[in-house]
Amino acid sequence: MLRVTLAAFILSTVMLFAVPNSALANSASADSASSNEPGWLGVVVARGELKKWIDSTPIVDRPNRPFHFYGNAVRREYYRGSAAPRPSDLLKGGAALVTKRK
Repeated sequence: MLRVTLAAFILSTVMLFAVPNSALANSASADSASSNEPGWLGVVVARGELKKWIDSTPIVDRPNRPFHFYGNAVRREYYRGSAAPRPSDLLKGGAALVTKRK
């Protein structure tokens, strides 16, 4: 339990310092694309109403989710022109998984 709490604390601390810096570094090339790009959803396996909503939404409009490599790559290619993840994507995905934020 302590390891999980410590890992969540370290990840959230890294998010505070790393995401703004990487966002500033990438802002010149990604301002127009990332403004329309969907955010992160911390649910890996969707159930119930959320699953129905996700299934009825086009793949490029769905939120990014941890471990959903194909869908996330399709959205990155659509919005950015490159399927390769940025370091900030890894941090945001990890933070969404730990905190289960929408």
